[in-house]
Amino acid sequence: MKIPLKRVAIAIVVTANAAMAVAAEREAGALLQSGEWRQDVGSYGVPQQFEKLKPAKWPKDLWYSLKVKDGALHVQAQKSNIDWLNTIVRQIPVADDQGILEPRESEEYDPTMYLRVPAVVLKEGPHPLYIFKNGTPTLLPELDYQYQLVLDKTPFKMRVQNGLKGKNGEPYGEGATYFIEYDGKKFEYPLGYYGWASKVMGIADIDGDGFPDFIIYIDGSNSGATFILLSSLAKPGKNSATASLHSWGC
Repeated sequence: MKIPLKRVAIAIVVTANAAMAVAAEREAGALLQSGEWRQDVGSYGVPQQFEKLKPAKWPKDLWYSLKVKDGALHVQAQKSNIDWLNTIVRQIPVADDQGILEPRESEEYDPTMYLRVPAVVLKEGPHPLYIFKNGTPTLLPELDYQYQLVLDKTPFKMRVQNGLKGKNGEPYGEGATYFIEYDGKKFEYPLGYYGWASKVMGIADIDGDGFPDFIIYIDGSNSGATFILLSSLAKPGKNSATASLHSWGC
């Protein structure tokens, strides 16, 4: 089916506004993953950093692969290998002479994520993941419960809230907000979507600063997103995610 370019542009704006309305500032990085890039419902949307770039112009340097394997998060710099990036770019629909987007073939799903944050040098190698009491590195957090955890002798706290709250504590609106504490400091991440549908995919010290970094997936109505939260870029108070990858909804 041919999709009018104007309709797709409107969908991008609507989806981006709904998902990122609470973001404190522009995200510092970009996140990519192989899969569905049809630019339609149920497929990935172009990362915030690349919205004004043609896919062929996406940067090819400073990428790291992130892959969960054997209880660890394996981080590897993609110094010369851009085959994975070419594979994703080939999935992005392009406009013909009439401005109609021509969908392309999707690739088989690959759980490997690719992260680019120019301001941060990630620590390569396997990083032990925090293992919850359920015996896995993943968790569907209970809303408003204060988790007190320890990663490699570093204590930290985590709490998830659904919706915003006024000065009197009354909830309003929607959206998952993660509250994280460590080193005597408090960090708040308003991420959007639904707090009750969020999932911690992994906690590890990805950037090597001794504090926990988070990979979080949050589901929504026919949409969702994966978020990366790096401690080395966090400041006390409100923060936007370091990078995110959104799938489109209706």
